[in-house]
Amino acid sequence: MDLDQINKPDRAHLKPAHVDHVARALISLTREVCVLTDRVAVLEQVLDDKGINVSQAVESHQPNEAQTAQIKERTQRTINAVTSALYDT
Repeated sequence: MDLDQINKPDRAHLKPAHVDHVARALISLTREVCVLTDRVAVLEQVLDDKGINVSQAVESHQPNEAQTAQIKERTQRTINAVTSALYDT
């Protein structure tokens, strides 16, 4: 499933039988978001303790074409993993 299909679905994605899969995917994603949020906060603090304030630089960063392509690829892999979990494929 690609980004366009996720953002503009042409059909209902879930059926009642998918509720357990949705719950597992939601819990998994929530766990991952918490871990990543904690790691970013720790990384920013460690760098700040060393006199390197990266928070503003990260907020204002504009990715180049190569970075944008990498971001799109990682996003697609994540979407594929989540939709696989939802549909148990």
